[in-house]
Amino acid sequence: MTVYAYTVEPGTSRITGYSSNMGNVVDELRGVRAEILLEDDRGDLPTSEVYAFDLFRPEIDHLLAVLSGDAELADLILKDKRLVKTVEGS
Repeated sequence: MTVYAYTVEPGTSRITGYSSNMGNVVDELRGVRAEILLEDDRGDLPTSEVYAFDLFRPEIDHLLAVLSGDAELADLILKDKRLVKTVEGS
């Protein structure tokens, strides 16, 4: 299974905006970038990045470990993370 997410400012912002559709993530990212530029009165914003996350389907043991507080779900199901797109402008 693959999901997509973005960072607004790589290296400083956390990954957010998860979706199973890359187009939805890019649209949301463009909206967030436009809002930041408008509200923060910024002239520019560094290039943002969209990532694909390949995930293992969680098994019951994974979920039980997470519910028990013994593990983080992302640590158990993340197979691969890769940069798939960069977004400039708003």
